Amino acid sequence: MALGCNFLVERGDLHHTSVHPATISDDTVPPSGGLLLAIERFGFSANNITYAVFGDAMGYWSFFPAPDGWGRVPVWGFARVLRSATDGITEGDRFFGYLPPSTHLLVRAGEVSGDGFTDVTEHRMALPPVYNRYVNCATDPSYDPRYEDLQMLLRPLFMTSFLLDDQLADEGFHGADAVVLTSASSKTAFALAHLISRRGGDRPAVVGLTSASNVGFVEGLGCYDRVVTYDGVLDGSTPLPADPTALVDFSGDPLIVGAVHRQVGDALAYSGIVGGTHWQAIGGAEPDTSGEPLPGAARTFFFAPDRVDQRRADWGPDGMEERIAAAWGPFVERVSGWVTVVRGAGPDAVRRVYEETLRGDTSPDIAHVLSMYGTDRNHLED
Repeated sequence: MALGCNFLVERGDLHHTSVHPATISDDTVPPSGGLLLAIERFGFSANNITYAVFGDAMGYWSFFPAPDGWGRVPVWGFARVLRSATDGITEGDRFFGYLPPSTHLLVRAGEVSGDGFTDVTEHRMALPPVYNRYVNCATDPSYDPRYEDLQMLLRPLFMTSFLLDDQLADEGFHGADAVVLTSASSKTAFALAHLISRRGGDRPAVVGLTSASNVGFVEGLGCYDRVVTYDGVLDGSTPLPADPTALVDFSGDPLIVGAVHRQVGDALAYSGIVGGTHWQAIGGAEPDTSGEPLPGAARTFFFAPDRVDQRRADWGPDGMEERIAAAWGPFVERVSGWVTVVRGAGPDAVRRVYEETLRGDTSPDIAHVLSMYGTDRNHLED
């Protein structure tokens, strides 16, 4: 390959995409302390659309610079070291981490240890450290080659779910008898439902909100105690629990959130904002036209990196990784039968999956693994 390429999204119009040639290639020589990575594969789901929707507000566009007005939507995946100018890292080493939808990435490796390295490129130093760490597959306690595709798709989401479950439990679930999860078919939501469902007999009930077309899938997951349709909440035909309730919103849809707040009222003990699967509705009209604030708890944004920092301080980096690995194993074994992985290679495949996901046309039981290369560069046999 002469030059690499980048998949770009117009920041002001997420429907407008382009593929631009990159200035780096397989032959690029990294500066001292640097690494040239070939991005082999990455997962793509509604979570990546959330990165784009909140790209400016949460700084997601800042990780991987692009021409003015454009952005590279962050993804999670595997990369191989093509060229190394860093002691302790050799060509051929493979790492899992936060990547752009590109063929190559130049990084500056700092904090090199047996389990990986941190990208200390200047523009990334002010960004949340959790996104700058790259984990060595050879020493990662969570890595299992059998589940490599699912790791790309689900492990970053699972980490968010793990941290949410940990914080909610640490806060006694705010005294709630039930936890309501919007976008119940989304991967982050059902990972959280799985974790709460494993907490024992005194745990709160887990209620999933989803569209009518996804009810069968969500019920089949076996980790929700009750499944309710959005229509049932919006028209009031399916009452939500009247006892103390916690809401974890993955949709970002003000109509749905407003309906839950008004139904549960002052019994809503917690209202957390996590994602934006219904991204088109974000910024829409406030459903309560009275001008009065919504009843129940004030809405609170959950920012996973803050919880990571706290738990790393509490448990130490190794302690946190050990806890996540112990929880990840049972989840990935359980979820392996829930989703079908579909692979795509080349810029056209990336564009097609991006556009389908942006429109919300992807089925909850389908998961996409992509590569910007025209052929799969992964060393594993398919």
